[in-house]
Amino acid sequence: MFKIKNMKNLLCLLILTISFSSFSQHKLELKDVDMNKLLKDILYTDAGKDQITILYWIPEIYWEVMAAKDPKNFSAETLSQVKEMLGNKTIFFAVSGKMNTPMRSFEAKEESYLRSNISVTFNGKTYKPIPEAKLSEELKMLNDYMKPIFSQMLGDMGSGMTLFYFDMTDSNGEELLNPYSDSDFKLELASTKNTFHLPLPSLFKDSKCTNDGELFPANYEFCPYHGSKLISQ
Repeated sequence: MFKIKNMKNLLCLLILTISFSSFSQHKLELKDVDMNKLLKDILYTDAGKDQITILYWIPEIYWEVMAAKDPKNFSAETLSQVKEMLGNKTIFFAVSGKMNTPMRSFEAKEESYLRSNISVTFNGKTYKPIPEAKLSEELKMLNDYMKPIFSQMLGDMGSGMTLFYFDMTDSNGEELLNPYSDSDFKLELASTKNTFHLPLPSLFKDSKCTNDGELFPANYEFCPYHGSKLISQ
């Protein structure tokens, strides 16, 4: 049986339990999640003088939100098929390259460079993408399918966008990067580094300032203008 050794441990446990319960009570229904806010949470752009790197995490919740918001075009059956195909693999898109301003073009770095230099660090462990040779034909086809879509959306930059699969699961086969958890992770591509802070605030109701009613993302604890503690809606 689990035993609390002292009052300090008991108080810590109670605080953690209350904090988690309070936050979880204000989750948004998936159909109410703002897709633009979600994209902001899972997309990172590093733009220098003429260098641009884009890192894009696609958690499973992304597909679930799509299905909830647009069931006619992304049905429950399609969602089930996508999940089965991915098999709890963690997905990232990445592109990096140089803007050629005079030519109005983007010179993307090769996929081999991206694959060699991309990594994810979670709980002190670093993960590399699954080698392409070990991917199923379905997963390879998904990458080939997405490239022209990105190309149409982003031109030369989209053509250089590459999809990477990571095997990041726990002992039960569940994906480690849970957007509702409070365990951050770091994504790196060469010298570009970004920490994705979890849980994703876009999945929760905004917090409100008691002074003027202005809304802020759920991960804000205090109003940046008044310093007052924000309240959950």
